[in-house]
Amino acid sequence: MKKLFFLLCLALGMVSCEKDPNLDDLSSQLVVYTDYDKNAAFDSFQTYYLPDSILLLNSSKNKTYWSDENAQAIIQEVANSLNERGYVRITDPQFKSDADLGVQVSYLAQQTEVITGNYPGNWWNCAYWGSYWGGWYYPYPLTYSYNTNALVMELLNLTNPTSSLQSSNKLPVIWYANASGYKYGNSDYNLDLLLDAVDQAFEQSSYISANN
Repeated sequence: MKKLFFLLCLALGMVSCEKDPNLDDLSSQLVVYTDYDKNAAFDSFQTYYLPDSILLLNSSKNKTYWSDENAQAIIQEVANSLNERGYVRITDPQFKSDADLGVQVSYLAQQTEVITGNYPGNWWNCAYWGSYWGGWYYPYPLTYSYNTNALVMELLNLTNPTSSLQSSNKLPVIWYANASGYKYGNSDYNLDLLLDAVDQAFEQSSYISANN
């Protein structure tokens, strides 16, 4: 019976990896990707403004924000990382125009539901059942879902946007970080993963320093 259960799980893994990510491949840590403007002089910036809430990326036309204690922990982790690199945070919104850098933190959580089709024929072969049986298939749809989330961090140059960007009132993003992966049901564990992802993003970005 244990072997049958293992084979069924393996078969489900094969179904899921046809068009969707294999859940077995999702790491227990978030995958962190970073990139930056190679022409940016990070040591020319001294101050930054970081809002006290996180922008929620969703399908709503109205902007919504995450500002509870978990959000504050993430924001503080970002601030600590920048402070350790020699930057000074401007906390009063009245003086945010004096900041050299703007810090945008955004978050997206979503549930993906997968409904597979029927798989007639010998889509899975296994000699365990003997030579008489050519394989097996599911004569009914298989349904499963999984939760993912992503944390996005961006540094914007507030001091000297390029002329082409000035004309459209847009600010250049000089650093981008995306941490994404599986979202677990335990909020405390999810928070730990997000905090670790913030640290990892800055660890991958040694060029971010006011003292180069």
